[in-house]
Amino acid sequence: MSTTSSSTTTTTTTTPALGASETFLHLVYIHGFQGNDTSFQTFPTDLQEHLSANIPSHLNLKIHSSLYPTYKSRKPISFATKNFLAWLSTQPPGPVILVAHSMGGLLAADAATDSSNTGTAPRHRRIVGIIAFDVPYLGMHPHVVVSGIASLFPNKDADQGPTPADLNQHEDVDIVEDQVTDDWDAYKAKVDGKRSRSRSPLPSPSSESTPASISAPPSPHHVPFKDKAVNFLSAHYNDPLPRWLRKHSDEPFGAGVRFITEYFQFGSCMFDPSGLKERYSRLVDWPGGMWVNYWTQTVPRGESSLKADDKGKAENDLALLETGLLSPTSSISSAASSTPSTTTVSSASSQSDDAKAAKAAAKALKKLEKQRAKEEKRRLATHHFIVLPTGLGQMLGGGERWERVVIGGVEDEVAAHCGLFIRGQNLDYEGLVERVGRRVLGWCEAL
Repeated sequence: MSTTSSSTTTTTTTTPALGASETFLHLVYIHGFQGNDTSFQTFPTDLQEHLSANIPSHLNLKIHSSLYPTYKSRKPISFATKNFLAWLSTQPPGPVILVAHSMGGLLAADAATDSSNTGTAPRHRRIVGIIAFDVPYLGMHPHVVVSGIASLFPNKDADQGPTPADLNQHEDVDIVEDQVTDDWDAYKAKVDGKRSRSRSPLPSPSSESTPASISAPPSPHHVPFKDKAVNFLSAHYNDPLPRWLRKHSDEPFGAGVRFITEYFQFGSCMFDPSGLKERYSRLVDWPGGMWVNYWTQTVPRGESSLKADDKGKAENDLALLETGLLSPTSSISSAASSTPSTTTVSSASSQSDDAKAAKAAAKALKKLEKQRAKEEKRRLATHHFIVLPTGLGQMLGGGERWERVVIGGVEDEVAAHCGLFIRGQNLDYEGLVERVGRRVLGWCEAL
């Protein structure tokens, strides 16, 4: 049932009336960090209606959707994950598929691979799958980091538009109470008061880490985004982030990382290469886990899409090296280890080869940097908001679970990231609904 107030709409998911042997499938939507409550637009309702109209009779499913509230706390992602799992424990029994956008997918990955969600087969786990949309599992692409950070924060100057409930008026789509993330203890006390005395009270999130604890972010060695940073700061002179950067003008990028780290600990996980790699490795190795990451790409302008894709791959390789996800030596040695050896090489020879490989990688990196500086002036290549497991990133695995979504109605990759669920910007929005619908129903066959 839904209850509406003047400022927000809240709901409580109740156990649905199920038929004999009917399975309750719960789709839970997780917004990006500090994302707008309407970031999913009407997608939850559109997908709900598509699924309801296309459920094969032999699956005998009852599908329900819930929009989890935006996480606004300054506490780290480990706390947010425990908060989410505690809330999930209050929901009706049945398999859960998490539908996450942007940084919400990092929380989804931590929740899905948490030790409490065990089992080698989907039917033995509560969370059985993750539908991710442009989730930066390998980090945000360096060439959009300044504007990308800005996109994490809500636009306070924007006119008040429709609420999530206005956009998703459907009996099987619920808007979860903001209190769940704003004040869990108060929500817990309220729900505990309604529970039978024979049942245990709700768990409280702990400040202890979930599988991936938050590490200190790396210290960047250079500022490859200076021009964009200047333009951004000029346009947002009095916003919190620019004010912070003005106080640390000697190292703006490093100061920007510290701003995110100190002001919103949740956001710091985006600048922690070791944490990103560890989380992504757990996701790739998730036993029997079903997941996909739909990543956005702009339409190439001024040249063939094939040539643009080649440039995009070079950019992505450079991004993997710049963000610290891969090092020149590790990528070279990985490539060498994947090639069968036909002769026995001495230890001294191997060391010499490694030195040559490192020198060659350094030279290649310098060449890529020059290439990117030249390409940036023309902006002809396709671009994407997040770093991909392609090229050098193939060694990280999971590449077959990443699917491209071309956003044709926008000018840049930040707009593509934010406009994925907006019909006027994602010109193939209906096709996206159908793609995701087929994916969900295909997974249901395995339950």
